[in-house]
Amino acid sequence: MIVQPTRTRRERDYPKILATTLNGQDRMGTLGWLAGIPHDRPFRVQGFCNPSRRTRDAAIKEFLETLRRLADQWIASGKEQLKSIGEQPWTRNVLWFSDDYQEPIDRTLRKFLDRYPLPIVPDSAGRFAVAYWEPRDAPWPFPEPALEDTLAKARDLAIIDFQKFLESDCPQQLFKCNECGKYFALARKPREVIQHGAYCKKCKSAGGARRVEDKRNAEKEEMLKIAAEAWMEWKYSHSNPNQLEWVARQVKKRCRGEIQAKWVSRNLKKIQERVEALKNAKG
Repeated sequence: MIVQPTRTRRERDYPKILATTLNGQDRMGTLGWLAGIPHDRPFRVQGFCNPSRRTRDAAIKEFLETLRRLADQWIASGKEQLKSIGEQPWTRNVLWFSDDYQEPIDRTLRKFLDRYPLPIVPDSAGRFAVAYWEPRDAPWPFPEPALEDTLAKARDLAIIDFQKFLESDCPQQLFKCNECGKYFALARKPREVIQHGAYCKKCKSAGGARRVEDKRNAEKEEMLKIAAEAWMEWKYSHSNPNQLEWVARQVKKRCRGEIQAKWVSRNLKKIQERVEALKNAKG
């Protein structure tokens, strides 16, 4: 069924609504439509019926898997391009693809338009607008269609809901928690780079611990890099006969903390690995 687009909910709420659906809860009505009236056996009325439980379960699973794949790809497009900097939600785009997501979202949307061309129709004021295909308005046919046809319809429903999300004013507010994997929406558009991952309210403490751990790892990596450079620079002399102690002093000069020869000894394998990497880089 083709209908004119209507704005029944505030666009700024759409990321929150979509996050709820992605988490398996029915806020957009799609899951409820796919599930149908919960009868174990088909209930026939005027040539229509309720889908079987097997069909309902398979359709809901297909819908959620498709919607989550699109959402995950959309979120990844803002952080996979510049991992060294951090996540930048404002750089998300439908043209991005990778080894994990070999088809860009743009191509998925174009294939959908090839199957269901959207007409341009005049609205009540005479302005041209795009009409939308709403398959959920149609009753379930009897006899029940082939399962693959039903799954294809479920995938199309996911694409429709996701495309409407992209049309909202704030698709950059949707995130997936790095700790629990739940989807959530920020109240405002992010204006700064998100480092160390995004976390929902319940996992904020885990996010804080992750930031502390990442900071410590970065500091240690810098110390190992300095130690490797010093290891290559050391030359035996009467004033500097012990290479471990000399390297420890060089690291101490440029880093905080009491660095002793024992630290160099404990991390000697990692230091030598970085020494080899430096030598290979120099050719």
